[in-house]
Amino acid sequence: MFLAIFVDNTLPRSYNTTMMTLQNFFNANESYTYKNWEYRDVYVGFSRLYYIVDGEGYYEEDGQTARFKKGYLYLTPVKKKFSLYDNPQNQLLHTYSHVFTTPPVSHFTEIEVVEGSLLADAVDLYRKHIHADEQTLSRVIQFLLSCVEQTLSGQSAVTRTAAEKAKAYLDGLQDFSLDMATLSHAVGYSREHITRSFFDTYHTTPKQYFEQARMNAALRRLLDGERISAVAEAMRFSSPYAFSKAFKRYYGLSPKKYLATLEPKET
Repeated sequence: MFLAIFVDNTLPRSYNTTMMTLQNFFNANESYTYKNWEYRDVYVGFSRLYYIVDGEGYYEEDGQTARFKKGYLYLTPVKKKFSLYDNPQNQLLHTYSHVFTTPPVSHFTEIEVVEGSLLADAVDLYRKHIHADEQTLSRVIQFLLSCVEQTLSGQSAVTRTAAEKAKAYLDGLQDFSLDMATLSHAVGYSREHITRSFFDTYHTTPKQYFEQARMNAALRRLLDGERISAVAEAMRFSSPYAFSKAFKRYYGLSPKKYLATLEPKET
């Protein structure tokens, strides 16, 4: 699977993406943190993608504290309690966005951005286009995530397995309806083999992957202001009640309560 990069012709025209896939993002900016920037025991369904430009900030989890380092890239875990804060006398300057990825980020990730590396090029692109339109920035973030994955794993190519064929099929679905028999026929492997291969590669099942994509798409529509009933219909749920029940099972809160508890924008 290839992701075309048309943003800056100084970078490759295409890049072989690896396992981490961007589903959607929001709240992207480069700025100093606002006064009294502090989040205690955060527990959310997205990951914060931070590149540290300057200043002093901290990440705390299970009694352990890590200081954000200048010139490093960070990803915070999904659905795990942690705290964030900075030094009011030395506010954190960072490029950031809140991202939904597949698979979700499972642990606090710190990676040095080495000058002259492909990751450094991706970070430069990220900072340059942080205020770009949604489509452009989405491509940039996906490119950055693919560079992170390559840097962490040391792998530059992935064999096109049954799992990848299944993932490509799921990513290409035009509606939010999944039938495993149809998937099996399209990919050319049994449902059992697809499920095993998919889990070994992406640490989730095809159905779970599909459900995450559906719930993330639903959240995006809610953040865009669509009514719950309209989102339920678009996501192919039998009723708004069924959608709200599924949303609560996935995010831990009903759609109304989840939206009400979203943090204020970082400025």
